[in-house]
Amino acid sequence: MLPLVAIVGRPNVGKSTLFNRLIGERRSIVGDEPGITRDRIYGEANWRTKRFAIVDTGGIVPDDDALIPANILKQAGFAIDAAQAIIWVVDARKGITPLDEELAHLLRSTGKRVLVAANKADAVSLESDAGEFHSFGFADVFAISAEHGNGIGELLDTLEPELQGSSPSVREGGNADETFAAPAKELRLAIVGRPNVGKSSLLNRLLGEERAIVSPVAGTTRDTVDTLLETGGQSFRIIDTAGIRRKGKTEAMAEKLSVVMARKSLERADVAIVVLDAEQGIAALDAAIGGYAVEAGCSIILVLNKWDTIENKDTHTGSAFERKVREQMKFLSWASVVTISALTGQRLQRLLPLAVEARNVRISTSRLNEFFEREITQGSGIMPARPHGGSRLHVQYMTQIGIRPPTFVVFTAGGKAGLHFSFVRHLENRMREEFGFLSTPIRFVERHKSKRRR
Repeated sequence: MLPLVAIVGRPNVGKSTLFNRLIGERRSIVGDEPGITRDRIYGEANWRTKRFAIVDTGGIVPDDDALIPANILKQAGFAIDAAQAIIWVVDARKGITPLDEELAHLLRSTGKRVLVAANKADAVSLESDAGEFHSFGFADVFAISAEHGNGIGELLDTLEPELQGSSPSVREGGNADETFAAPAKELRLAIVGRPNVGKSSLLNRLLGEERAIVSPVAGTTRDTVDTLLETGGQSFRIIDTAGIRRKGKTEAMAEKLSVVMARKSLERADVAIVVLDAEQGIAALDAAIGGYAVEAGCSIILVLNKWDTIENKDTHTGSAFERKVREQMKFLSWASVVTISALTGQRLQRLLPLAVEARNVRISTSRLNEFFEREITQGSGIMPARPHGGSRLHVQYMTQIGIRPPTFVVFTAGGKAGLHFSFVRHLENRMREEFGFLSTPIRFVERHKSKRRR
């Protein structure tokens, strides 16, 4: 278990910029708009011989009773409780504010080591101005520039002694992603969908804790939130993403960046859980999001959330909804459809086993050879390609080279390279009938053996 350091502070002082600087990548969204970060974002950092976990938190406003700020404070509180040390980021340009004084009182009450990082000290005059933050009574005050990296080395040198040993409170805090010891074969699940369909509620229900902020306000989640969950001997990395909107509907820069990061999260996911709203029905944007997941090569589970809100249900209601989904998303005919309620937990126990099954399909060589002999060698009546120059393209054999997603190499010879789309579609349909391939796309790669010229 790695020791944990929490980055805290009021809104728009540069916490996420410092977080990204320390972990060496752009994980948290950064912008001039206050309150961009809302959930806890975790990463790992190294300094000299020490490796430690670090958590970025939303801007804290202690006395704001509005729903989202109150939940940001709650999430930051979880991070502070679990941390061994705290980096409190303040703004050297603006100096001490009344909100800083409230936060100083809150942080003193924790009894933990607090290092004050006076950020945005890009000029010598601002470095001297950072000294006013000593008035809060914390011994360690550093003038830094998170954007340019100035002063961060001195800050980390002082922090290093606090990073001895492990952090038992991380595990006791119940946050599954804070072990930071990713197993070799973790399954990566991305929860995606349009805004306010219940993605964060689903994440919280799967984890059994309030890991992400949930509110009726569309677009509450902005960063992608990674969480490690271990259950039944299987490790899952669950990625909660921002709601994906149409391009013309995203106005704020933070929202545009969050959509970009949500789509990028699909590229590193094994399985996409596409959350749909059973109450509102299927929208054109749902099909577009499903298309993004297909492009990324994810296995796909279509989750009809808010099933508890559907009235007058009978034994045929579920199948009727599924037919409607498949009619409107015909290109995902192979995807599984599950009706759930993230609020009550109804049928959530089906999701994780389904994800494991969807992403680990390998066909034995003997069964694949038998299928090839029956469907290809003996002939199905469908030509692999049109004749070219009097020569026909022949399919010699095929083999499976990957399972995430299932990928097959089709070896061909003669004629001109290029399998006809109708042959590939027939081959995919027959393989699904024969082997299942539940919830997962199938990819075919052609390797053509051309005649050598003498």
